Amino acid sequence: MNNIREELKALAQPIKAFRTHPKNVRQGDVGAITTSLEQHGQYRAIVVQKKTGHILAGNHTFLAAKSLGWDQIAATFVDCDDQQAIKILLVDNRANDLAMYDDSLLAEVLKELNATAEGLEGSLFSAEDLDDLLFRLDGTTGNAFDGQKFHELTEGYLGNNTKALVLPLTVDEFEVIMKQLAILRKHLNLESNSDVFKTMVEEFYARTNTE
Repeated sequence: MNNIREELKALAQPIKAFRTHPKNVRQGDVGAITTSLEQHGQYRAIVVQKKTGHILAGNHTFLAAKSLGWDQIAATFVDCDDQQAIKILLVDNRANDLAMYDDSLLAEVLKELNATAEGLEGSLFSAEDLDDLLFRLDGTTGNAFDGQKFHELTEGYLGNNTKALVLPLTVDEFEVIMKQLAILRKHLNLESNSDVFKTMVEEFYARTNTE
């Protein structure tokens, strides 16, 4: 059954009239788009080169609709030559690559949605995504840190005589520290980041006790 939103039904065309562009270099998540079409319907028309039927924008929406058994899809047409068609195809994908999130605003929007009855269902974001975002922003998560639960989750592979040290860091801080650890690990000929930490603490302790 087609699930084209009412405002786009005037643009509905037989889906068999269109083809994915043979030079589309984008690899989209058809499964995620399928979920979106099922939950929200088609709310944006695909863009098609008029003379060839090649899709310039919406290749993966087309594939998702086909996987759902649609026989129609909303489409608009561009009258252009093949060279311009390829440029339109590329610019549509590249514009998405260059876009960025306002992470702080995204976090607020996701928290508002997460507090509703339906939660984040239908947004293609999960509660785990929200927790990761909040941790990147300020080192917190949407839930209070449960030390006992963390211990239960980690003791199976850490062992009873091993503990984990959790350090909340920003993304930039994390990247800087990981790079420095890699340099020190190589310089000191150590096998792991844990060894680097232990060596640094031991050397600092030795220095402070001799001063």
